Amino acid sequence: MLIRQIQSEITILNAVQATGAGSKIYSGDFKHIAIDISVAGMGVGDTIAVKIQGSSALNAPDFDAAITASNSWQYVECVDSVDGSSIDGNVGIIFSANGLKRIIVNEDNVRWITVNVISISDAVNTSCTAKATLATD
Repeated sequence: MLIRQIQSEITILNAVQATGAGSKIYSGDFKHIAIDISVAGMGVGDTIAVKIQGSSALNAPDFDAAITASNSWQYVECVDSVDGSSIDGNVGIIFSANGLKRIIVNEDNVRWITVNVISISDAVNTSCTAKATLATD
């Protein structure tokens, strides 16, 4: 019988109020990746858009730089853990109210993972936090 290993929660974004990629997490030794993404300070009409980025490269890519042969990454499909719906990696997740969304990352051959804040309409009052939990099976 295999013992499931769960790595403690890893912060990718910590109440960020700007666009850009968060911390790079090495996920190559794990089979399951769950990410909790929360937003706060949202007012009427505010939005925050995030996308999950992954890479199978041996070395961590620069997720804020363009994709090239030597900087290989892609937007990764995820699954909403509440309703099981698919979240297209190219579309991402758009928040329009305070809240939390737990997603499961389609991690096939992904060694590096991050969350990228693509847009934030009110960078003074709103913030985004993302924390990952990695597990083996």
